[in-house]
Amino acid sequence: MLEECPDEYKLTQVVPLTTKYIDFREEDMQAYKTHYESLSDNGFIELEQRGELYHLTFTEAANEFLVASQEAKNYNSNYRRNAMFGSSVKFVITSRRKVSEVLEIQERPQVNVAEVTAKLEVTDETPFYFLESKYDLKAKKRFVFRKTTDGWKYCKP
Repeated sequence: MLEECPDEYKLTQVVPLTTKYIDFREEDMQAYKTHYESLSDNGFIELEQRGELYHLTFTEAANEFLVASQEAKNYNSNYRRNAMFGSSVKFVITSRRKVSEVLEIQERPQVNVAEVTAKLEVTDETPFYFLESKYDLKAKKRFVFRKTTDGWKYCKP
């Protein structure tokens, strides 16, 4: 039922990516330098060195993986934590997922909803997939279904 939804927001993983002053000297960023260079070599980004720091800009080839900041909150993302950084943060699609197993269903008849906890698996990795390792992304997610006269609905009308 989730895969049938016209908007796949909840099954698309989005993470923030800073575009100002990337410092590959920082210990946690050293491992990512080759990934960023690969994105540059493949034409998705341009890296401009400014002293010991780098400035990142997206190319037209990256547009299909970019999500507008105001839309990022609709996706499976770390939006709340990173929205405060403003224009120096862009949100990129890192993967698409599907429900692999329903773990729990908790029906709440008093409010006509059911909360479903499901295990997700990655079905499609984008060139930005390596960024997921920087975040504690959950392999399971909670979905809320509404009970209507036509049965249970997840998709927005």
